[in-house]
Amino acid sequence: MVLLLACFFQGSFGLGMKKYQPFSWEAFWVVFSVAGILIIPILWTWIEVPDFMSYIRETPARVLGLASLCGLLWGVSSVLFGKAVDTIGVSLTYGVNMGISASLGSLIPLILFGNVPPALSFSLLLGGMVIMLGGVVMITKAGLDKEKRMNQQAAQGGQAAPAKPLSKGLMMASVAGLGSAAMNIGFAYANRTLETAAGHGVSELSASLIPWVITLSGGFVANFAYAAYQLVKNRSYRDYVKPGSSKAYAKALITSLIWFLALGFYAKATVMLGPIGSSVGWLAFNGLALIISNAWGLKDGEWKGFSGPKKQLMLGNGILIVSWIVVGIANSFA
Repeated sequence: MVLLLACFFQGSFGLGMKKYQPFSWEAFWVVFSVAGILIIPILWTWIEVPDFMSYIRETPARVLGLASLCGLLWGVSSVLFGKAVDTIGVSLTYGVNMGISASLGSLIPLILFGNVPPALSFSLLLGGMVIMLGGVVMITKAGLDKEKRMNQQAAQGGQAAPAKPLSKGLMMASVAGLGSAAMNIGFAYANRTLETAAGHGVSELSASLIPWVITLSGGFVANFAYAAYQLVKNRSYRDYVKPGSSKAYAKALITSLIWFLALGFYAKATVMLGPIGSSVGWLAFNGLALIISNAWGLKDGEWKGFSGPKKQLMLGNGILIVSWIVVGIANSFA
């Protein structure tokens, strides 16, 4: 149930990254960075583990540095994720991003930390990963066919092709997927702090939030620095006092909360899933969240008038559901 909640929030927060006018992208992202990546993680962790900073100080500097570096890599890529949503929509961005993130972000921690499960479990896990990638390929093909039909419709109507090419959006979503994988690797590294806190008698479920504070510290630097630079460069700080800005503030804050609710519940789910929770959980987390994001994309009308690509999208979602079942079976044999 906890993992399902995490997936729901993960699949839903991208809606807040659309239609946030009168904010510019950078005005929105500065608020999101401060609230979602910095304040909310620290506040939630402090509520559950008031002495969390003492456990961070006990963690080896090498672990803190590597986890923060992974967070920094994610921070760079998350900027591309936000721009990809603007370019190619929620469904397709999630599809490409989460397919890459799920496969690399689950497999690499297993190898790095020597947590490779028994042969049967590992074989099923790899099988689930391959099936998931097949679903992502199908979803990506749906997006490509959609763009092709959009261009044909534009040509028939004597109009120019859409200003936002799908190829550029796909590239941004792909790089963002690599960064998302680094995020889970950083989280797995920072789990040393969870072990330290647990050694002091702190509940592992509560202590599971501490690794995010470490990992996201690097992510905050990248996100905030780039958005603030754009804010000053474009003088878009004026957006904060434009008429109707109160709704944009609310949307940014709600998006921030939903975004970290996903990560917070995911952290707790990894503890409940057992020794390979950060790998099995990451696969399921991304796969089910992708299905939810596609449902939102359909509801938002992103595939209206494209029946063929829409059927491919639905087939891709079906494949993802199969992969999620296989991953669940793999965890039961771990």
